Amino acid sequence: MRMLRVRLTLFGICFFLLSWLSGTSHAAHSFLPAAGESLTEYDELRQDHKLKLSFLKVGQGDAAILILPNGKTVLIDGGPPEAGEVILHKLIEAGIQKLDLVVSTHPDVDHIGGLITVIQQVPVMAVLDSGKPYYSLTYKLYRRSIRKRRLPFEYAKEGVYLPLDPDVSIQVMNNGKKKLENNESSIVLKIRYQRADFLLTGDADVKTEREMIEKYDMHADVLKVGHHGSYTSTSRAFLRQVNPLFAVISYERGNPYGHPHRSVLRRLKRFGIQMYRTADGDVEFETDGRSISVNGDMPLPLVR
Repeated sequence: MRMLRVRLTLFGICFFLLSWLSGTSHAAHSFLPAAGESLTEYDELRQDHKLKLSFLKVGQGDAAILILPNGKTVLIDGGPPEAGEVILHKLIEAGIQKLDLVVSTHPDVDHIGGLITVIQQVPVMAVLDSGKPYYSLTYKLYRRSIRKRRLPFEYAKEGVYLPLDPDVSIQVMNNGKKKLENNESSIVLKIRYQRADFLLTGDADVKTEREMIEKYDMHADVLKVGHHGSYTSTSRAFLRQVNPLFAVISYERGNPYGHPHRSVLRRLKRFGIQMYRTADGDVEFETDGRSISVNGDMPLPLVR
């Protein structure tokens, strides 16, 4: 643990020096690079035209790292507060020097807790929030860390696309505007790269699923199961529309909530969906848009 803290301290110092040397102001960034902006060394190394999405083992919570074909990076949620150092360690291992976007799907502590440490330690270009106000101490600390770093901060708008990579479609299918409960305020993202589709649902409940079905094409090859596998999400009607090949459930074994619930597991099994659990370790998908692999296994061709 002592060695890890030393590495994280060095990590922060390196990021500060990189930002200073490049003359980059965080407040000046948006989701799109400025005209003529050159790629970083890390971005150049990522020019293999593949998209990688990793669901992290962060205990009872959600966190995922998205690396786009053009090298841009997105952190979607940060798990509970103790997950912050875990995520920093994962970024170090992946050689990620900055985050082009941090997405906070909704203000529950098991989704934003770890973001506080990340925002304090890592150069972040922008933060996308659900727009659901909350009054917990964790949420206040999260907002304070964003203000202190003077980061661009935006509320998600349903139906819009995030212009991070011209070859990848990232659409917001739900946000927190006018929502009463935190879970139903979850940002839901559909990520499409050629034939590969990913659906990340935060903690969206059955009511939200029903509303999205009525408005959008919900098909996805990979489904991040809503609300850690709770019975409040992942209805039969929703699974019929999504029709995924793979499902990822993010939770901690032995959690006090009983996640994932047996009814959801039975439902996923009946639909013939291959399940992966972050309780067993990170779950990593990689796709070139025509095939997809999980945890380094042999790629599976995508027919759609």
